[in-house]
Amino acid sequence: MEPAKHLRTYTVAELERIAHGQLSKLADGFSIPVDVEHIVESLHNVDFDYYPGLRDNHELEGMIGYDPDTNEVIIYIDEKLATSERFLRRYRMTVAEELAHLILHRKAIESVREPNDFRKLQNLPNWYEYERNAKKLAAMILMPSANVLEDSRQLYHEMVSHVGFNNPEVIQKYLVNKLADRYEVSVQAMKFRLREWLINVIDKIERAMKDKLDFLE
Repeated sequence: MEPAKHLRTYTVAELERIAHGQLSKLADGFSIPVDVEHIVESLHNVDFDYYPGLRDNHELEGMIGYDPDTNEVIIYIDEKLATSERFLRRYRMTVAEELAHLILHRKAIESVREPNDFRKLQNLPNWYEYERNAKKLAAMILMPSANVLEDSRQLYHEMVSHVGFNNPEVIQKYLVNKLADRYEVSVQAMKFRLREWLINVIDKIERAMKDKLDFLE
């Protein structure tokens, strides 16, 4: 199988629909923070495991392989990353990114047998585009747009009711940090998500504070 033949890129709107559809498939729904391991476990013919020395020996924090004997796709995560509370948010994002690759690129990934095969995929000329799509989808799964918007509106209203409209930077920082904690992602990941289309929370905050509104659009 030629992996590149099974790879394509996606628009942001397509990725948002895929993320929404994936979360909607969960029989018992989902809560925040999103249980990304549960999503992996809910997929057909997909297994999940830790891989000792994956980062130290292969410079990978996560990878996906295919077992032709069982017809299962296996998501591997570096064991140290997976078992350290210190790296919880990084671990969650790594799992989500591998899940996103699986959702978007499963046919190509079924050619992967070991870390060197995964490296061959990463060396494809347009891999950065496929990687960017997977990172975006991972963020959309961990930080669903509707939930992030609802929580942002509530936090913004609470904050301006206490401190007023004179310091938008403080409001933004507070909101980003609180949401990062709630969704168990890095501050950087949440800040980026809040600037993305469909959410646009940072822009909404700036406009609302300029107009002295105690609510976000």
